[in-house]
Amino acid sequence: MRAASAVQSNRRRGLGSRFLAQIRTTTPAVGRHSREVFMFLHFVPRRRALASASLSVFVFGAASAQVQPQQLETVVVTAARTEQRLRDALPSVTVIQRSEIEQRQATDLVELLARHAGIEFARAGGAGGQASLFVRGANSSQVLVLVDGVRLNTAVGGAAALGGITLDAVERIEIVRGNLSSLYGSEAIGGVVQIFTRGGARTGAALDAEAGGGRTRAASASASWAEAGTRLSATVGTRRSRPFSAIDTAQVVPGPFAPGANPDLDGTRNRSAALRASGSLGAAEVGASAWTSRSDTDFDSTADGPAATHVERSELTAWQAYLRGALGDRWSARLAAGESRDESRNTASDPFSFNNGEFRARNRQFAWQNDVAVADAVTASLAFEYLEQRGASTAYDPTFASVLTAFERRVASGWFGVNAAAGAQRVQVNVRHDDYSDVGSATTGLVAYGYALTPALRATLQVSTAFRAPSFNDLHFPLFGNADLWPEKARSVEAGLRYATGSTELRAALYRTRTRDLIVFSTVSSRAENIARARSEGLELAAATVWRGVRLDANASLSRPVDADTGERLLRRAPYTLNAGAYRDFGAWTLGAEVGRVGARYDADINTFARTRLAPYTLARATAAWRLTPAVKLKLRIENLTDADYETVDGYNTQRRAAFAGVEIRL
Repeated sequence: MRAASAVQSNRRRGLGSRFLAQIRTTTPAVGRHSREVFMFLHFVPRRRALASASLSVFVFGAASAQVQPQQLETVVVTAARTEQRLRDALPSVTVIQRSEIEQRQATDLVELLARHAGIEFARAGGAGGQASLFVRGANSSQVLVLVDGVRLNTAVGGAAALGGITLDAVERIEIVRGNLSSLYGSEAIGGVVQIFTRGGARTGAALDAEAGGGRTRAASASASWAEAGTRLSATVGTRRSRPFSAIDTAQVVPGPFAPGANPDLDGTRNRSAALRASGSLGAAEVGASAWTSRSDTDFDSTADGPAATHVERSELTAWQAYLRGALGDRWSARLAAGESRDESRNTASDPFSFNNGEFRARNRQFAWQNDVAVADAVTASLAFEYLEQRGASTAYDPTFASVLTAFERRVASGWFGVNAAAGAQRVQVNVRHDDYSDVGSATTGLVAYGYALTPALRATLQVSTAFRAPSFNDLHFPLFGNADLWPEKARSVEAGLRYATGSTELRAALYRTRTRDLIVFSTVSSRAENIARARSEGLELAAATVWRGVRLDANASLSRPVDADTGERLLRRAPYTLNAGAYRDFGAWTLGAEVGRVGARYDADINTFARTRLAPYTLARATAAWRLTPAVKLKLRIENLTDADYETVDGYNTQRRAAFAGVEIRL
């Protein structure tokens, strides 16, 4: 969609070539190659740059965003890159445990993350379609996604591919909102989402199966073994569905370069697997994990006519290995190596279609972290990291002959941190420097302070800086790229309150982020430039409690992400989201209900690319589970309970009411 706006501006300047016209008509495609090839990452006219930013296709699944009071003693690592209790973390953190995934009967990452405060989603078409997320109004390329510490964000477009990630192998997810570049480097402007795969805490096996609306069929199997400090686990899964046509063809106005989209059903077929192992090596711990997800996803394009078909074949993989141990009474160290790959090929029924294409991306990373207990309540951390990024795409071929063309870069980084507590006070300080081989360097920092007003109530204040390095699309895309770009920069301030006692937790956060040197298309130089600014401010409220056996949770997010120069709200960001949920056990039964409200948003019209309004909507869902025996549980869920007709991306269909039934067997 970004590319579409770019082409619209080029046509106004008289560059209405067949090449640009085809880009214009193919940008609504769901295929990730279409996203990477045609969006040009913000290449739009200056006044509409931020309004059109991050138009890779989204869907926000509104549901209950909850705080979990039972997790007060949960240990987290993402907020400070050292182990700490959740209640001691100063940044805004949410932990999603496996128990919540199973209770909510969630089936993919998009569905699950959309239920938590400060996060919005959009997706073109059904499950498996191209999905991205906004955290506190930040673009998807400004939110870092990790799997077991390995980054999924690619250097090709800057964002992580979320459409192919299912939840079969997920043990827990940690969400940290706000700038964290001082710990993780590029992309962590809006926050960090870290996914942890299953680790085999006990010996056992499980089988899960589900079928239902949209021709959905899914099954997974897992097994784990744990004994004397050694843990092994393995998970395999498959999921397929074919619910509806991605594009609402009734909204498409045929034109000479956009004859229409195929109204047939579009589906996805996913296969995933994960392995994880850990054990003792003398006094040290050694471990490794590997995860892969392969998907075949149908998508629509208005460029090839109503009889054309398109499919994206993609594969995501990640692996990591580590060794950690104590080097003294107060000194511990961790060595880690990892790699992620994101490969995608788009194939159209027309061999000459502009939708045909391919890209491959790889991250290879190494880290050495040292933690020293300077005093009983003071820990200092010092780490060195090396990241090698490679990206190849047929879109980078300057001759437009679809030859796979590659670029590489290397990043050397070091960071230092201190976490300290004294009485009612807690402090976190981090400083990081990243040196890129192609775009210069960046230094970022974070200072967070917390004070316990009472044993149950704590106030926090945090200031931080962050950056995003230009992607290969920004730097090298033919005609539009600019090799002289430098990183985008952000500065944030946040104040928060957190109350926790017994089964009740209340949380509030007020934040403001200013981003400058945003990369957009300049109509003056006809290429990408660091000339845009954005501002995002908002309030997040969340509450959870247990009342008469009912687990209740609710949240409200108010936000105002705007173009700092024009004052226009950024596209696909709602001014508010409201969510609530309730779950209760009745003997062998567990019943639950959730409801979410999303405010009106603006989007780019699927035909004209003019700014258009998307109506607010309300979604409800219900779940039921019956434990037939201690080892067998039957499940039922209904999505979009009221059969709401709504849009999250202009011109794209969404899931109407659908029911799903399943069974779990635990051995």
